[in-house]
Amino acid sequence: MAVYIAVDRYERKLKQMKKTALLLLISLFAITTFSQKIEDIVVETSYLTYPRIPVKDINWSSLKAEVAHSEISVGDKAILKGSNLCKAKGASLKDAKVIENFYYSIKYTTPSAILVLTDNSGKVLFSKYTSESGESSVLFGKDECYFLEQILTDVWKKQEEGFVNDVATDEYKAVQTTAQNYMDEAVIFRYVPESVEVFSPKTNKDHNYDRLTEIAQQAAKGYELLKDDYQNAEGKALLEKSITEWEKELEATDLNDRKSRINKKVAGTLRANIALAYAYLQEFDKAIIQSRKALTIYTGTTNNRTLKWEALNDRCREQNTYYLMNKDAQVDLTEHKIMVENRGLEEFDSFKTQYKTYAANQQGAEIMAAKDAHDKAVESGEINKYEGMITQTATQGYMLMYMSFQKLGEFPVEVCELTQLNQIYFSNQGINSIPPEIKNLKNLNKLTLSNNNISIIPDEIGELTELKTLNLKGNPLPQSELDKLARLLPNCKVKF
Repeated sequence: MAVYIAVDRYERKLKQMKKTALLLLISLFAITTFSQKIEDIVVETSYLTYPRIPVKDINWSSLKAEVAHSEISVGDKAILKGSNLCKAKGASLKDAKVIENFYYSIKYTTPSAILVLTDNSGKVLFSKYTSESGESSVLFGKDECYFLEQILTDVWKKQEEGFVNDVATDEYKAVQTTAQNYMDEAVIFRYVPESVEVFSPKTNKDHNYDRLTEIAQQAAKGYELLKDDYQNAEGKALLEKSITEWEKELEATDLNDRKSRINKKVAGTLRANIALAYAYLQEFDKAIIQSRKALTIYTGTTNNRTLKWEALNDRCREQNTYYLMNKDAQVDLTEHKIMVENRGLEEFDSFKTQYKTYAANQQGAEIMAAKDAHDKAVESGEINKYEGMITQTATQGYMLMYMSFQKLGEFPVEVCELTQLNQIYFSNQGINSIPPEIKNLKNLNKLTLSNNNISIIPDEIGELTELKTLNLKGNPLPQSELDKLARLLPNCKVKF
């Protein structure tokens, strides 16, 4: 029987598939960019990250870093066919020919890994999953010339144990490398390079956005100055000025009118601009609030932009925790090398227990920091506490439904500031009256106030020209008030 040796293989099909996918991606990007009507200025900059542990007065020599991991698990294998240029053993290259060969595709699960950093007392200072278990595969015999399936089977029987051990060794080395790379970055102050996008709407026949473009350019200059210099006074001043000017523009927001100058799309991107600017000013609590405002505008919608806003919000929440932990420490960009010891498989279960405790405490700290920032913003009037209760759908628009065991007791005047609202549901809330500020809700088309204690309707409700349904069932309204409603809202269906 002839023995063949692999010489070469050229995968034209794979290259063609990659080329086709790239052309499709470029095509889709062009279509998306054309339809957005939002321009962006891309700036290369960097932001300062804070250590994941408190570093003020820390004794670096007392720290110990370890990683433990789960075992790889080998699954099914499938026999595949291919073609290789092969030659008989001992023959010359000119006698080589293309023959069909057999090889295995072997599925396996990659290991999970947990990093734990402790001090000399054994206290866990930091813990994180640095590798997550996932599905992978490896090829066996692909570059050989196993022209019979039986040859492949026989060779696998002899080499299976060694091959699997080699795969496991490579995976466990990767675990070690990943954990060490993470540790090298986690315990120091460092600048992270980033391409940021500053958005501005494109001037069109209906609206001139030249000033917003100038503000975006101004902010872009600020980001350039802050690269590797988070305290650059001029850069910070430019971002602070941009925030003020964007906020001024947002006063003209009309979320329900797509043709308005500051419509839903423009307002969302300006809020995102503000959130990013606050993040670079290290006012993470304000950045969190602004990114949530942007996401609230797009409640019920998921696209590339909202995913970026979510990512920024998550980053700011995490950064805020570490910032609060180290804001009193001197920013020192010196690298501190802490070598990670691989504890292998034996300690993985123990590390999982330690991680769960640390992660719960960390999440609690993030939630408390976010709640504190939210409460301060509500108290200062920076955000409306009812804004987070708004939901949005394609059919119902912006809707506020209050559902809580704690009754409102009154119709909140703050709700009348949420001028994008299309529907409000305040049933069984012990409400005695409707504030005259209700007139501000120009886009309201449905108002449900059933089973309350309302006996008087303000004349200002007549200014709600879009109101089509008003539910007042279960309220002690005299006939005179009902007659007034019929006069004030002739095109509205009143239920009583």
